[in-house]
Amino acid sequence: MNDEENNGFDLESYYMNLVQIQANLIDANVLFAEWARATGKTEGITTPRIIRVASDMPGELGFLVHSTYTALFTNVWPNIQASFSRPIRGGQRSMLEYGVDYVVGETKIPSHFRKPRYPIAYPKHSILFRNGFHLQLVSSDQPDSVAGRSGVHAFIEEMKHNKGEKLKTRLFPSLRGSNATIRRSSYYQGITGVSDTARVDLGEDNWFEDYEKNMNRNLVEEIATAALHVNRYLFELYHTERLLRQEKNPVALEKLRLMQEKQKRMLALWQPRLADMRRNATYYIRASSFANKEILGAKFFKTQYESLDIDEFLTAICAIRKKAVVNRFFATYAPRKHQYSGDQSYKYASILKLDLKEHFRLTAFYLKQYNPDDEILLGYDPGHFSSLVVAQEKKNGSELRVIKEFTCYFPYQQPELAQSFYEFFGSDARNKHIKLYYDRAGNKRREELEQITTDARILKRELESFGFDVELMNEGQRTIYYWQQFKLLWLVFGEQTNAFPHVRICENECKNLCSAIMLSPLKKTEGRIELDKTSEKKVPLKHQAGLTTQLPSALIYLLYGLYGDRLSSDFMNIPDDLPDNIML
Repeated sequence: MNDEENNGFDLESYYMNLVQIQANLIDANVLFAEWARATGKTEGITTPRIIRVASDMPGELGFLVHSTYTALFTNVWPNIQASFSRPIRGGQRSMLEYGVDYVVGETKIPSHFRKPRYPIAYPKHSILFRNGFHLQLVSSDQPDSVAGRSGVHAFIEEMKHNKGEKLKTRLFPSLRGSNATIRRSSYYQGITGVSDTARVDLGEDNWFEDYEKNMNRNLVEEIATAALHVNRYLFELYHTERLLRQEKNPVALEKLRLMQEKQKRMLALWQPRLADMRRNATYYIRASSFANKEILGAKFFKTQYESLDIDEFLTAICAIRKKAVVNRFFATYAPRKHQYSGDQSYKYASILKLDLKEHFRLTAFYLKQYNPDDEILLGYDPGHFSSLVVAQEKKNGSELRVIKEFTCYFPYQQPELAQSFYEFFGSDARNKHIKLYYDRAGNKRREELEQITTDARILKRELESFGFDVELMNEGQRTIYYWQQFKLLWLVFGEQTNAFPHVRICENECKNLCSAIMLSPLKKTEGRIELDKTSEKKVPLKHQAGLTTQLPSALIYLLYGLYGDRLSSDFMNIPDDLPDNIML
């Protein structure tokens, strides 16, 4: 990006693992990286691709995409900017310097910057490079923000969290139009996508896997061969030109000039051919965390194996694709139907007023489905791992929106849970009344139920210390059994009767709940329906949020407390002394 500094520039030593080398060597027009945890997706793919695309298509527009603007503001862009700031020249400067090589969120273009070919539509949400290339932040749940725009390349972060259908129908058609010079770029109308392996069993979207079959392996191998030769000539040309600046002997100078001409001829011959091959190529590269084993070391894998359940280890570390659970306790739950996102999740009119230079902290103020004048409904599952789900009723009780989740684990308990709740809702809530629902399940011993009641009272006390008015809804309530819970969930999410409201869950603010619902198995013991809670014993506390039945249990207590009395009498009036229902 600093053309005037090239004469003083020296080659940098930069470590890359094998898959990073492959991705940057092939450098295809469409590049998808399905890489497991800790493989270096941002610094190994996204950052260098952004710099190369920007350098190759000055003045043009690219898109930086994630599922939500909140993720772009709080996670994606800060990580990329940190990668831009990598020290070079022995720490003398950053790889890209702010204000010199790029700016973000600026309405006034610095004087030494080239103006973009088209005016920047959203300056507050754009990254502008000195050659006029600029990136516009795009949320895939708000794809209409690219309507009428003509971009040249899309960078998609965490592909598994983006809805593939919206990307394919809204974003990708916006990669169009430009002048003849730009169309010759190997990156024109290209896509760069990175992601962990999608867990279909958690409801994640594996849309990008379809592109794997588009890869022409023969073409990729030809690109690799040509790229190695081109890189060799570039390296040799660099050293030749360096020697030319230093050499004083006329004979040696002539030999160096002849060598320089040959290297330039070979580059003039092969670079256009390589660009043409890349322009028509798709490269799909899939890798496990073992691709980075030299850096991570054996202890990393030992720790991950000991701390993750086997399904999570196989997916997050080994990049093994897992399909959906068949027998689920939430049998009629369908993510596409019962989860919401996009402009249903956030007040984008408020978020879009912010710019990339501001520190953004998400609170209840930005939740579209939160009404500060309505009472708050809480489902609570206490214990060494505590779970809290937050909901409000809408449309005269015909709809229930689950808008937020909170979790904590030992040694953190009710005080920390209440603190987190207050920090998110406290400054915005005008109605301070809370209804708290907790466990009255029939599989609990009397001592356990007494402990649960005690935990609920402690949470009530902690929440009230922040000014809330908490009503415990389960004190004195009769025992509830798994088969009753299962039947209620079947009817609620089956939506076959008007006796129950439509339940919708925010997949952005309740991502662990949405994941865990899909991993909540149904089991039968001697013909009795039960929720299989063995995951709560197998998975370490710090990983339980999205992988165990804790958060789904909190939701069940909330739903049964609200709507259990709407079940027909056939499901309510049963003896309390059946063999599988005995209380000890």
